[in-house]
Amino acid sequence: VVSIMASVKPLVSTIVLLLLVVYIVGCYFTQLTLNYRLDCVRAIDTGEECLQDGPELLNEYYGSLGTTCLNLFQTVTGGLDWKLILDPLIDHISPWMAIVFCFYVVFTSVALMNIVTGVFVETALQRGREDKDVYMINHLRELFGRLDDDHNGKITWPEFEENLDEPKLLTFFKEIDIDISEAKGLF
Repeated sequence: VVSIMASVKPLVSTIVLLLLVVYIVGCYFTQLTLNYRLDCVRAIDTGEECLQDGPELLNEYYGSLGTTCLNLFQTVTGGLDWKLILDPLIDHISPWMAIVFCFYVVFTSVALMNIVTGVFVETALQRGREDKDVYMINHLRELFGRLDDDHNGKITWPEFEENLDEPKLLTFFKEIDIDISEAKGLF
């Protein structure tokens, strides 16, 4: 539970970053759609042809900023098929929109989602290190309490030396990466 609570701040930051990317790309696609629709209105006014289904299909997926952002979010989370949302851009705006759209999907899927995973893993590892440190301190306090034969709150070298073969002490020194032959250096 503590690990989850510790990862809330980085998670919120990542979600804000994801929403920012969706918003920026949404503004771009919504503006492209608006420009296309305005060009169609001008073309119809001057008697030129405009693909009749273009504005309706584009309006369905990119009619407003909110609709565009929702559809873009759904494409990276598996809620909407890419083909449905990408075909109107390719057919009516430019085939190059496929590259822009794929870049958006790759960036959000690979980069941002890996950041989310990394945040959780790093938080869990950090919490594990903290738990290990707390365990080691408690274990050390208990171990040194047993080594203090005269219960004066201090461990002398003779008290320590006579317990050098105790398995718990050997394990502790191994955990902190100190060779038992270096134990004299602690005093």
